[in-house]
Amino acid sequence: MKLTIIIPYYNVLDHIKRLFTVLEPQLDDEVEVIIVDDGCNEKELDKLNAKVIHLEKNSGGAGKPRNVGIENAKGKYIAFIDADDMVTADYISEIKKKIKEDNDIIYLSWVSNKHDVVVTDRPPIWNPTVWSKVYKKDLIGNTRFEEDINFAEDKKFNDMIKPKTCSYIDKQIYVYNNSREGSLSKVGVKKAFRIIFTLVGIHYSSLAILLIILYLLFKLSCVIFIISICLLVTGIILIVLGNTIFKPEKK
Repeated sequence: MKLTIIIPYYNVLDHIKRLFTVLEPQLDDEVEVIIVDDGCNEKELDKLNAKVIHLEKNSGGAGKPRNVGIENAKGKYIAFIDADDMVTADYISEIKKKIKEDNDIIYLSWVSNKHDVVVTDRPPIWNPTVWSKVYKKDLIGNTRFEEDINFAEDKKFNDMIKPKTCSYIDKQIYVYNNSREGSLSKVGVKKAFRIIFTLVGIHYSSLAILLIILYLLFKLSCVIFIISICLLVTGIILIVLGNTIFKPEKK
């Protein structure tokens, strides 16, 4: 098996069906696709030409589904596609050409409605995504995505990968979807903001309580009391907003 394509899935059925209209005709005996359903129990996925793994519970991010995919991968090389993105009709053939060079990593050129990226050496540092790369499985080894974070997990994964040789595909074969309402990436960002709002809110509230205690003990200026009340109110508002605007979806 030359290539394993791993696709984490979360509530984007129409998108992944469109993806497979382009991806499936390219498949052969040298390529496998692994779809990891992150707690959706979507039976329609079983009709696609892929190995489908259904996780019982939603993990809240792409890290765990990708790790499950890696554990089950049989290919010499591993590529990642986000379920709501698209590839070109020669996506696999272009990758297979580069696999023959036997480098540790292959950098892909890609396009979106905001960016038009052609890689002729190294990818732009502002795009540390895993879908823009193809990895030799031996290079990944025991390296895995951190499952307890849902923001910038791609960068952390790539920081642990140390390729010694590389090649690139200067033809744009990946199409990134900027509008991600239901994707695992979007879920991860929402969770990250919820955590940030909550932590900052707790910090402000704790500081406010400390100032109130100091005010009462040492009879400090009324200005201190007013500041502490403002901090307390701000902290409560942040906590409420974080858990309202960025609340997790009900399953």
